[in-house]
Amino acid sequence: MKIAFLSLVLAFGLCFAQDPEIITIEYDIYSGYGDAPLTAIANLWPACTVEGYNGNPAGWVNDIDENTDIAIGDMHNYGLTDVSAYQKLTDWYNNPALGPMFYACWMMQYSYDDALTAAMGISAVSAIGMPPAPHYLWEVAHPIADGITDWSYADPGYGTGGNRLTVSDAVPVTGWTASSSPGQAALCVANDGESIISGYFASLNPTQAVDLWENILTFMWGEEGLTPSTWGNIKAEFGI
Repeated sequence: MKIAFLSLVLAFGLCFAQDPEIITIEYDIYSGYGDAPLTAIANLWPACTVEGYNGNPAGWVNDIDENTDIAIGDMHNYGLTDVSAYQKLTDWYNNPALGPMFYACWMMQYSYDDALTAAMGISAVSAIGMPPAPHYLWEVAHPIADGITDWSYADPGYGTGGNRLTVSDAVPVTGWTASSSPGQAALCVANDGESIISGYFASLNPTQAVDLWENILTFMWGEEGLTPSTWGNIKAEFGI
């Protein structure tokens, strides 16, 4: 019995032992905002190689390949209009051997990324101007929400307010109305169950951007780990 228990513990440990080696990210630093995902990556995985592109979406897409463990496009100031680049992102997302991906872009309401947003489980997008609309947590128990009390949205000064998303088979975690409403989704889990597509820019959270990004990355990489409740259940199964 003890051997079986120790084997299970070891198996659990191995499930969460492998950190991502390469994260390829587009981020936009502007007026004191935009570096939260970089800080979160450094906090979670100090040894991870970050292929970073500040305000350079084309360079970001060009560098994504089969060695990329997580692809992050956090484009709240810069945009991408190259349909062929979006096709590369779509193909990368659709490859079950690759991923996960985080995608947010202020230009999402345009048609350039339609193939990608559809692949990730979004059927329609409409833009939000400034000042930003109130933003609400819909799925209180979701791990992305752990410890987050501030779901607000800062205006760095360039007028990007986010996007309202209509989901097909993505799953909303937050939205732009107080309760779940069609066409009002914000941060969503894509239909692969691990990627994120978002009309809310977590990097523009004024007080908890790093905490929120740590939650997002941990969820995407599947590192929720052993909680006290799950550990207790495991021990109970073995009469410990």
